Amino acid sequence: MTYDQPPVPQQGPYYQPVRRDRPIGVTILAILMILYGVFILIGSLALFGLAALTSMQDFIDQLGTEVPQWLLDAGPVLFGAAGVVLLIMAIIAFLLAWGFLKGKRWAWIVGIIFVVLSILSSIVSAVFTGSLVSIATLGLSILIPIIILVYLLLPSTKAWFVR
Repeated sequence: MTYDQPPVPQQGPYYQPVRRDRPIGVTILAILMILYGVFILIGSLALFGLAALTSMQDFIDQLGTEVPQWLLDAGPVLFGAAGVVLLIMAIIAFLLAWGFLKGKRWAWIVGIIFVVLSILSSIVSAVFTGSLVSIATLGLSILIPIIILVYLLLPSTKAWFVR
């Protein structure tokens, strides 16, 4: 007795998803962005604390005449606004780190923009302060962002940011 087996259905071509390994440098950049975000967040909280502190009369009385009155009057607003700016920067740093880890194209673009802005701000700072120390430290303050920029522009690194 012969038993006929049902025909095996023909399966179309099956493509396994290509696994992409994240470059170690991108992971390091993401960790550095997380640390940067944590420090900026702490700075934001400190500024919010200063905003609250400068609005307290006891604190103002302890300062005496060492601080100009206009600064004491504007202190809560100035410190609060600076705290908000730092809070936004911390959120951007955390989002950028997440984008680096996930290989998001927008994270690569924002990373390039941040590095270029860092280079430009270092140059402007050194030119306007004009001190010998700032010019001497210009090399180091530009060298690290340039290394990061070159790394982000490498084809192997750029390939990670395709999504």
